[in-house]
Amino acid sequence: MQTMTQKNSTNSSSDLREGISEIKSDASAVREDLAVLKEDAAQLTANATQHAIEAVKTGAESAGEVAKSFGANAKKCHESACEQISARPTTSVLLALGVGVIAGRLLAARK
Repeated sequence: MQTMTQKNSTNSSSDLREGISEIKSDASAVREDLAVLKEDAAQLTANATQHAIEAVKTGAESAGEVAKSFGANAKKCHESACEQISARPTTSVLLALGVGVIAGRLLAARK
């Protein structure tokens, strides 16, 4: 009976060692996988940051171009209005007075 107990004890110790060895092996594999995931996450973050920076630069350039274009158009409209007013000052004053009267009546009617 003692030999059977010793065999069972030896088998249990062997199984335990194998189990611990497998756990260590699995833990090592998990550590390696986590290291790879960390590298991948760092690369994804770097790529996303680079794309965001490029998008902001492109947007800023486009906004700058639109602002310049708007400024140029506003300047042309202002110059054209100044020319029209200089050419017909009386008509311009009467027109402004008429628009003011209409706007005043519309605002007074809303109250």
